[in-house]
Amino acid sequence: MAVEMSICSASDYNKIARAITNFNLQNLPAGSSAGMCALGLVLKQSNSKIVGGITGRLLLGNCLSIEILWVEPEFRLQGYATRLLLTLEKEAKMRGSSLSQVDTFDFQALGFYEKNGYTIFGTLDDCPSPGHKRYYLKKTL
Repeated sequence: MAVEMSICSASDYNKIARAITNFNLQNLPAGSSAGMCALGLVLKQSNSKIVGGITGRLLLGNCLSIEILWVEPEFRLQGYATRLLLTLEKEAKMRGSSLSQVDTFDFQALGFYEKNGYTIFGTLDDCPSPGHKRYYLKKTL
């Protein structure tokens, strides 16, 4: 049977994601996917304007993967980012997570994550462009 390559549709993506998840589950202890879910928090002003937030997911084995952490510039250095991070970590821990991971670029929040107990376990040079670095960090919850 001939095999062709084509652009991936949303439906194709979902099938591929299910396939790798099923494969992974065959190689992990029972219940490894029980806690998988999306998590997120937002900071809003009284007029409902969002001024910050954090999103993440509990992945296989309940590892917290932080995807986005953002606080508008005028609300920075007031402890909001730390509160968002610690609250998300606490929620993940209550759901069975014992590990958190995040990645950040050299021009983003490396010092912030280190100050909050994260340690570097990997670095990708020249990413997202020459002269920059992408850091991969983890924290035991």
